[in-house]
Amino acid sequence: MAELELIGLSKRYGKKVWGARDINLKVNDKEFIVFLGPSGCGKTTTLRMIAGLEEVTEGKVLLDGKDITYLPPRFRDVSMVFQSYAVWPHMTVYDNIAFPLRMKKIPKDEIDKIVREVTKLVNIHEYIERYPRQLSGGQRQRVALARAIAVKPKIFLMDEPLSNLDAKLRVRMRTELKAIHHKTEATTIFVTHDQSEAMSMADRIVVMRAGRIEQIGTPDEVYHNSANVFVAGFIGTPPTNFLTVELKREKGKLLLVHPHFKIELSNELALPLNGYNKDKLILGVRPENMKIVKKDDATLSEEVLVVEPQGSHQIIAIEIEGKIIKIVAPSFPRYSSGETIHISFDLKRLMLFDIETEKRLNPFKDLGLDSEDFKKQE
Repeated sequence: MAELELIGLSKRYGKKVWGARDINLKVNDKEFIVFLGPSGCGKTTTLRMIAGLEEVTEGKVLLDGKDITYLPPRFRDVSMVFQSYAVWPHMTVYDNIAFPLRMKKIPKDEIDKIVREVTKLVNIHEYIERYPRQLSGGQRQRVALARAIAVKPKIFLMDEPLSNLDAKLRVRMRTELKAIHHKTEATTIFVTHDQSEAMSMADRIVVMRAGRIEQIGTPDEVYHNSANVFVAGFIGTPPTNFLTVELKREKGKLLLVHPHFKIELSNELALPLNGYNKDKLILGVRPENMKIVKKDDATLSEEVLVVEPQGSHQIIAIEIEGKIIKIVAPSFPRYSSGETIHISFDLKRLMLFDIETEKRLNPFKDLGLDSEDFKKQE
């Protein structure tokens, strides 16, 4: 397949509105990259600039070292799968897939061979004589995918291709997409706002906000070594709990002090705060890193506000200083609203962020997740 490099890629609408700004990214051969972020963050705009469907304001798009920034889409050697599938309703499955091959003047026998190969690959070979109206949403999406694969592009671009499917089918299709990626070894960029999709499919995730890249890393890196408050809050379900705490020094020890609790940091945990001269910071704790314990082992005790049963586990919500804090707990024992519970934190998994910049202060070194992409954010 191919390597793709984006250098300072930017798109401006009018004089002031930036859809994407200063996007720098290298996509390796055979890599599955996911652009992740909320609506309006610039991920689709960036994808469309790569495809040639959106005019570039600044920067370059390089494919295997060749500048394709201003090439028309048909000359870029990329295929795009859209959210709306974009299959032709008046054509059979066979003809939908064969059409772009015919435009390339490929011999009829070779077209037939390619169509039958790709329909088997995406498991729609039984439906090649059907029309799109006779197919389910998942089957139509497979047609669009097969059509993209058939032309053997250097890069696959996928713009939220699963968003129109129901929840159960989405889970199945993302597994199938990852399996197809392994078989084709296609260099792929996939756009989604669904962090579960990103975490389950990506080799690396590009987290975006307001047209800019916030962090690039593997699913483990963006989850455990979130570069800032935005990434830590966006990645994970339920999201990370954030509390503002005071940083105090007593008898040579560093303490995180909150009106409801006090945490003494070990020398190892305090090390990243050497030279930190502010008296407040943001404490981030993921719900699974808060445990319900016996009273004597607790950091704080609070009343249960709400219990959300999830089958395999339960989510316990408490309220601290007007903020809803969530805890992931085992299914049993059951808890109920109004019940007092005792909670401890996994100190090794506490995330500390600068009170002003909201950047991470203490990346997890013990997980080996101190990649260059994370360091760039520090």
